[in-house]
Amino acid sequence: MRSRVGMFGLLLFLLVSACAAREHEQPLRLGTQLWPGTEPLFLARELGYLDEGSVRLVEYSSLSEANRDFRNGMIDAANVTLDMALLLQQQGYEPRVVLVVDASNGADAILARPGVRRLQELRGKRIAVEDLAVSTYLLSRALEQAGLQPSDVRIIRLPADQHFRAYASGQVDAAVSYQPFAEQLLSAGAHELFNSSQIPGEIIDVVVVRAEVLDRHPEQVRHLLQGWFQALGYLETHPEDAAARMSPRLDTSPTGFTALLKGLRLYSREENLFLLRAPDSPLVAMALELRRFLVEEGLMHETVGPERMLDARPLESLREGGP
Repeated sequence: MRSRVGMFGLLLFLLVSACAAREHEQPLRLGTQLWPGTEPLFLARELGYLDEGSVRLVEYSSLSEANRDFRNGMIDAANVTLDMALLLQQQGYEPRVVLVVDASNGADAILARPGVRRLQELRGKRIAVEDLAVSTYLLSRALEQAGLQPSDVRIIRLPADQHFRAYASGQVDAAVSYQPFAEQLLSAGAHELFNSSQIPGEIIDVVVVRAEVLDRHPEQVRHLLQGWFQALGYLETHPEDAAARMSPRLDTSPTGFTALLKGLRLYSREENLFLLRAPDSPLVAMALELRRFLVEEGLMHETVGPERMLDARPLESLREGGP
């Protein structure tokens, strides 16, 4: 009898150990979307800088889908806009910003029909806007410069991948879009009224990781950062080959992809260290401005402290160890 108990205990121990090992082996699930600034992640995977056993890229057609699955616990990390990170923090999802990916410098834009030549002429027009704070923010900043209010236009809430169809069918007169979807609208005859280069440094993309995942698997986050910066290095030293590798997912040519990248500012490792070290980071100042906007729009309460989201530890450990 005692030997049976001992055998049962041994089997139970082995089973628990195997389950724990499998849990440990699970890769970090990182949500991505179609966006030029995300492509170095796929470049890193293709070049072998990212081990899929450690980091798995989960592809979404829109930012809102990635946001939904982060909230639902389907992914461990996501490439999101800074305003979305603030909303996730307020909703109790404990995101930690471990990487500042880029700042939009023209890649987000308001596109309109040829007959709408100035921002002021958007009054009364139907504008397709994704149900995201960042799209609403870009529109608000543009209308502010034109002396208009959001109530002066008709906002039609549509995912970005549906803007082209709505424009082509005559359902909307303009759209708040971003690359690569903006390129589709331009090819259909739309023209640009306003873009993010006119509000530099205000639309920022970051990678957030759940706090508990970062605490349990810091090595996976470190591997992600290492692969990211190796890919940026390859992009700098082999720009033509890198563009050729990254362009297919966005359905564009290498030359077209290079043009899309010009609408972004990709942040270096040194810039990331500066931006992630709160409380003096200019990223905190930008987050506070976004928080003010979100509160005014009724999208959040003024209770979050953005400096609590920033976590430079994985990047600092990467700097010490090197690529």
